[in-house]
Amino acid sequence: MSAAAADASSDEARLERVRRQLSDAGQLHLLDGWPSLSGEQRVRLLRQLERIDWPGLSAAVRAVMSGQPPRLGEGYAPPPASVCAGPGGPRDSELRAAGLAAVAEGRVGLVLVAGGQATRLGATGPKGAYNVGLPSGKSLFQLHAEKALRVEAMAGGGPGRIAWYVMTSDSTGPGTEALFRGAGCFGLRPDCVRFFEQGSVPCVDTDGRALMAGPDAVQTSPDGNGGLYRALRESGALADMRRRGIACLQVFGVDNILTRVADPLFIGHCLLERVSMAAKVVERTRPEERVGVVAADTASGGYRVVEYSEMRPEDAAAREPDGQRLLMRAANICQHYFTLESLESVCQPENEVRLLPYHAAKKKVPYWDANAGQMVHSPPTENAIKFEKFVFDVFPAAGSSFALWEAARSEEFSPLKNAPGSSSDCPETCRRDVLELHTKWLLTAASASSLGGSRRYAEVSPLLSYAGEGLEGVDLSGNPPEGLLFVD
Repeated sequence: MSAAAADASSDEARLERVRRQLSDAGQLHLLDGWPSLSGEQRVRLLRQLERIDWPGLSAAVRAVMSGQPPRLGEGYAPPPASVCAGPGGPRDSELRAAGLAAVAEGRVGLVLVAGGQATRLGATGPKGAYNVGLPSGKSLFQLHAEKALRVEAMAGGGPGRIAWYVMTSDSTGPGTEALFRGAGCFGLRPDCVRFFEQGSVPCVDTDGRALMAGPDAVQTSPDGNGGLYRALRESGALADMRRRGIACLQVFGVDNILTRVADPLFIGHCLLERVSMAAKVVERTRPEERVGVVAADTASGGYRVVEYSEMRPEDAAAREPDGQRLLMRAANICQHYFTLESLESVCQPENEVRLLPYHAAKKKVPYWDANAGQMVHSPPTENAIKFEKFVFDVFPAAGSSFALWEAARSEEFSPLKNAPGSSSDCPETCRRDVLELHTKWLLTAASASSLGGSRRYAEVSPLLSYAGEGLEGVDLSGNPPEGLLFVD
């Protein structure tokens, strides 16, 4: 058989496999236009169809069509005090030393979840490239990188002690890699930064039929931060972690400008408590806040996150007997800890399927109208269902080997989610929260009540101070050292 004939036979076999998968999933209509496609279009469509998790999509569609969501906000309770800890205790020095020792030994890795675009902020490109208007003009990516560099310095070494794994999406991958390369990886060692791309999942119409984005493409959306596990496995990043000798990892989202990257206290606590998974939380103070909460799962005896959309209003508003603090108040802020062993376990295909259901949301999604032969760019109503997985849905697998670390909101949580001018979680609030925190650091270190003159706020470079340390010798009356900027 000639090489050309062998290739043709192979393509036919691939097409037949895909056809069977689509038939089983009730999505065979995606091949209706196959006869009219060019050779190049067929290659492109077949390649995309082969990458999609059709059994997983079928299960998600069945759940939505039956009215049974994958997760119900029932069977949960506040986590017991025994699983909660936080900074400011007598063991801080011990915990910090344990975390820094792990960094110095190269046993700590970082997974940055950065698949989101900045479109909601009125900008193009990756959200991590966004500048909220700090005096330094630094992007989220740069701030996160410099925090890690500071931790490496605190641990007694230079760049390269911490391995970075940056998860992008098909829309942010090239831009993110180009940005890192153009900025010299923001001071990180390039050989310690690895990029990998999360998967995508088809968008379906309200009848559960997958939409097309053109005659030769399925309309998809990123599979959520829970796509991390499959992407780590299939990209080879998980194997790279084992090769490097990494023992534990901090997983965090790109949009929290106050994230303490490679937090020695958090990591040290998890190491000394010998837990397999952990979550950093802040106190939820408003019933209407759109944030999930970490809860004890009364059915399994483990822990899970209950999304705000899964909570009944009366449960979201329930308070302690004295009427003060909310009962369900451990707000999840997408900062998680995993041992490598626990991460390897949940990344196994059978465990991933068991632990990670798809969650659904109705959206307006552009689609290809095959009958009209054109795109419908602006549907008048919510015409589609998007599916995504959540990174925290694996927490029940930890059982009792789980910990919570409660941080102060003003020091560690200021997410960038909304457009400029919004009332919360926007560029202006992020900028304000950074400047107020850094100003507090300086005034505390100098035992002063003001910065002097007309100075109202200060920005402290992460390269100068990670969490307010090392600022005691700063002379507020003189010229500021490198890395310190004032705002009138």
